[in-house]
Parts: sequence; C-alpha cells; structure tokens
Amino acid sequence: MKKLLKSLPIWLNLLAVGAVVTAVAAASQPWITLLLALTVFGMITWRIPDALISMRMARTLTALAVLITAWNNGGTDRWLFLVAGVLVTLFIVAADTLAKALNVGYLMSSNLDIERSLRERWSTPPAIGLIMNWLTIVYAAAAWPHGALGTATDLAFVVVTGAALGWTGIAVLGGYLHRKREPHPVDGRVMTAVTRLQPKFVIHFAGARESEYQLNMWLPYFEQVGDPYMILIRDRYLYDEIAARTSAPIILVPAQSVLDTILPRSVRACYYVNHAVKNAQLIKLDNYLHVQLMHGDSDKAISRSPVSLMYDRVFVAGQAGIDRYHRHGVDIPNYKFRKIARPQLHDLRVGERDKVEGARPVVLYTPTWTGLTADVNYSSLKQGKRIVEAVLARDVTLIFRTHPYTRTNAAYQALADEIKAVIAADALQTGRPHLWGAQAETEVSLTDCVNAADVTISDISGTASDWIYSGRPFAMTDPKGFKERYLDEFPLAKAAYLLEPDAGNIEKVLDELLVTDSKALLRAEIREYYLGDVAPEDLVPLFVQEVKATYAEPVRKVATGESALV
Repeated sequence: MKKLLKSLPIWLNLLAVGAVVTAVAAASQPWITLLLALTVFGMITWRIPDALISMRMARTLTALAVLITAWNNGGTDRWLFLVAGVLVTLFIVAADTLAKALNVGYLMSSNLDIERSLRERWSTPPAIGLIMNWLTIVYAAAAWPHGALGTATDLAFVVVTGAALGWTGIAVLGGYLHRKREPHPVDGRVMTAVTRLQPKFVIHFAGARESEYQLNMWLPYFEQVGDPYMILIRDRYLYDEIAARTSAPIILVPAQSVLDTILPRSVRACYYVNHAVKNAQLIKLDNYLHVQLMHGDSDKAISRSPVSLMYDRVFVAGQAGIDRYHRHGVDIPNYKFRKIARPQLHDLRVGERDKVEGARPVVLYTPTWTGLTADVNYSSLKQGKRIVEAVLARDVTLIFRTHPYTRTNAAYQALADEIKAVIAADALQTGRPHLWGAQAETEVSLTDCVNAADVTISDISGTASDWIYSGRPFAMTDPKGFKERYLDEFPLAKAAYLLEPDAGNIEKVLDELLVTDSKALLRAEIREYYLGDVAPEDLVPLFVQEVKATYAEPVRKVATGESALV
C-alpha cells in the first residue's frame, strides 16, 4: 500500500498524458501534441534522470500539450487558450516557487506527534504537484471539441481553475504576511513536538544518493539506547528509505536557519556517520558534543581523514583505529577517542561455522566500490572475473556480494553483471547453490553472508575488518598495486593472504584459504588490535554505555572556543 501511495503522483502524470492523447485525437493538428505526450510517457516510464525531475518535466510537457490542443481546437475555445497559458506559466516557471511560497516554515517529519491544519497538509510540495496534475486532466477534458463534451465541461474547468488559483493567491499572501512577522519562520507544530519529545541526542545525516546504508547500519543500536532522540535528514532523496527503516522521530531540515533553531535545550550530543559537507553546519554550534561514528572501520583513507579533527569525539572499533590517524599525521588528541568495538558484529559467528560433514566449503567474495576519486579506488572488480572463475574451478559454493555503491558507476556495474552471469551459468551447469544478485545483496545482510562462509576474499574495506572478528581465514586484493607498501598502508593485511595486483597468484591464495591456513595464530592477535577483546554479547551494551556517556556529562566552552568535557 505504501508503494502504491508513493507512486501515486507518477500514475497521475500517466493519467494526465492519457487525457491529453485522448483530447488531441480529433484535433486538426495532433502530431506535435501527441509527440509531447509520448515524450512525457517515456520520461516517466524510464524515470530519467530521476523521479523528481521526471515529474517536473512531465507536468511541463503535458501543460504544453494542453496549450497546443487548445490552440488547435480554435473557434470558441480561444478563450480557453488564455487560461491554459496561465496554467503553463505556473507549471513551467512558478511550480517550485509556488511550492516554497505555500510551504512557509513547513518541515517534513515522521513519527512526531503532530496534528496539521488543512492548509498545512495541502501546502506541501507533493500536494502542489497533485493539484497541478488534476488541473491538467480537467483541462484536457475541457479542451475536447465542443461536439463531444460541450460547454458544461468548459464551465466545470473554469470553476475548478478559478478556485485553485484563488486558493493559491490567498495562501501565497498568507505566506508573505507570515514572513513579515517572522524573519526566519519555522514550523511551530514541529518545534512544539520536538520540545515535548525532549531528545537527549540527535543523529545528523546528509550525503550522496544511495548512501542510506551508512545510517541504516546504526539505527538498530541507537534504538537500544532507550532515551529519546531524533534524526535530522538534510537531503530529501534520503528521507523515504530512512523513514521506512525506523520508528524514531525524523525531520527533514533543508536550511541552515532551521538547523540553528530546531534543537531544544535537552539535546547534548550530535552524532554523524560520514564526512558529508553539511555536517559542518551543525558542528559550528559548539554547545553540543559532536561525535563521529563513520560507517565501517577499515584502513581506507576515509577512515583516517583529517576532517575528523573537527569532532569532539571519534568512536573507533579498536586501537588500530586510533593508530591509523596518528600514523598518517592526523593529530587527534587521545582523549577524543572512544573504543567501542563494532556493535554490528553482535550476531557474527566466531570460529568455524557449523556445517554438515562433507559439505562443500563456502567462499565469500565482497568487492568494494570505486570510491569518489581514483586514488581511493580499491575495487577488484576488474580482476573479479579471474578470481571468480578460479574459485568456481574448486568444489566450493560461492557468495558474491557487491558494495551498494557499485550501481553508481556504469563501467563497474557492467563488470559485476558479467561476473554474475558467470556464476549463474556455473550454478545451472553444476547445481551448486551459489548466491549472487539480490539473494546476496538485499535479501540477506552482510552478517548473514559472513556467517554462511568459511573463508572470504575481500578488498580494502570495512568488510575485511568485520570478517576478522570471526577468526576464519581471509584474503585481500591489491588492485592498485601497493605490493611491498601494502602492509604499511593497511596493517590488517598482515593476517590476510595477499593477492597480486592482477590476481595472478589466486591458486596459491586459494590453497592457503581452503587447505593450509598458515596465519591462524596471527589472525587472533590482529583481531584484538582492530576490534578489541569484546565478547559478542557485550558489543551492544558497550555501545549503549558510550552513547549515554556523551550526554550524561556537562559540556562547556574552554578558552580556545573548543568544546570539551568537564
């Protein structure tokens, strides 16, 4: 039902297109209109370049189609052409402006105890889109030649359009007067609900598209804390998936002016899961304790970025996380660090997995994504086909799980698809129950994949750090060709079997993974260095304890202006 409601605006656009196509059927020059309508249909069907832009363009092109239809009908419909011109102007030029004008101070929110007035509910951008779609549909019917529907439809259109435009004018005037009274208007009902909630801390989340996983991995553990909190989402495209994953209060905070006023006095700590640029807009408020969690613990450059210097606390998994910063010249004082292990590993099976005697070994291969720039592209997908073919040549079962960001790079997604085709062909030929595609990437969690595997082949990523908690053998790839510098850059690899840059030694590595395993003792030492000596059942309580500590103690300003704990 939720999916149906979410797609309602798209179906209304389709309905508008259908109405236009029907209306132009008897027009004297229908081809231009029909072409526009089909263009709209194609844009909506393929969602190019994204849903919001497609819908905006759909309204624009449909309005143009209606305008041309009105002109084609001629005669007594010329006056309707003028009305259509007003609508086209609204659709093309003023759609977003109108939405903002009607939307003064309104904040999109979920799971807050708010009762909105009728005006507020119908002053949101989605409501504006619905009104525009319905006006298009009604006008398409009104533009039909008089012999079919006659003046009754014209009259209905005039009444509906007049009422809509009158309501819009009143709402815009109300918004203007509201701005005159308050220079930085904020949704009063949301503010009241937030004050009533009395949150102890907030989670601030911004980032690129497809980055929801960075916050999703932490949500179950924040829910274990037990004290009230809320999530501040800074980008509209991140909102829906996060809202579907949690019952915690969520507010979409689009502007700095809102961010400056939305937090009540009860808030003492602010949490972050990445280094999004918008983080700085909240960090500049120095009466809170700002805590960086990141979204995985690895030897990647992002896990020791100098950006972490601006946070009051940096949560790391183990001592390796601290040494990683200092080894690369990022001089974060030791008092800022907190070692919390990895609560996400509380369900991870430690030691050999349970399996039926004689069952095939299971190999997990988890190539990472390309990174934002070439210097942090640790993905082994270019060597992936060679790796997978060598694995499949053994009598094993393979789990192939790509990074969620893989789909953002067409070239690497094509490499992944080619590898999936190889796995599918082998599964069909041999009957071995390999896992790939949605079965390995969306239908199960990374923890499920780790628990199901005996060994793994990983790139330089948080997956390798998480895997070492299991204590089982693993290999790491070297697609960038670090070679002799590898261990200095990525100390975790001391416990791994290293592949050459072109994966030329894959057979030797598979022998170590599946037969010899000469690094079993060293893995235990590296495991504690990276993840601490914390039992699985203690991981979540440790996280809860450290979170509570961030808002249990007072925050004060020291002489330098930097926030610190008393």
